[in-house]
Amino acid sequence: MVAAVLVAGSEKATAHRLGLSHSTVKHHLANARSKVGAATTAQLVWILAPRLPEPEGAQTDEESQM
Repeated sequence: MVAAVLVAGSEKATAHRLGLSHSTVKHHLANARSKVGAATTAQLVWILAPRLPEPEGAQTDEESQM
């Protein structure tokens, strides 16, 4: 869900893209924050960043240096 929000840009856009209600997306993010001890969604992203997949079309560090 965190990766989906990052790709879509917002909770509402994620809900629309996935065919879910906004409250469902908020609920999943709240559960994820609780599990990792994050107070905010920004903290959640920072904690999970190493585990999140690269967004499609994103350049890696090696590609950007070429």
